[in-house]
Amino acid sequence: MPSQVNFEELYIQLQRKVSAESHKRLDPLVSGSQAMLLRILEVNGPQKASSIAELMNITPGAVTSLADKLIACGYATRNRDCTDRRVVQLDITDQGKGILQQYKAVVRNTIEQFFAGVSDEDKEHLVRIYRQVLKNIEQQREEHQDCNS
Repeated sequence: MPSQVNFEELYIQLQRKVSAESHKRLDPLVSGSQAMLLRILEVNGPQKASSIAELMNITPGAVTSLADKLIACGYATRNRDCTDRRVVQLDITDQGKGILQQYKAVVRNTIEQFFAGVSDEDKEHLVRIYRQVLKNIEQQREEHQDCNS
């Protein structure tokens, strides 16, 4: 039991410190959610808010709020579909691509600093562990959705 308590305490401490340091470094650029939205647009091209919401696991209203902020900064645009004017799609601008590249560089640098001194073998173990934890989270989410259906 003592090792479990130690694990839980270390996990909470790590989460808090990583979160605080990440926010300090990244928020001056864009929020994590805004960066995720920009990544979706960069990879998939123009998207409807409902499609983005599904990919991000948030409501279309939350996507609209994020998009409004990105549009105000010049990082994204809203465009009407050529074939159906009722359909509005979000798209990333060149300025949005630039801020996303800056964001990715800061993330990469931050991760390198956080994991300095950790061996490649240990990093491989972490990758395996992170994948398992993400799989567990996704399974729980699916089970919860099945129960509510």
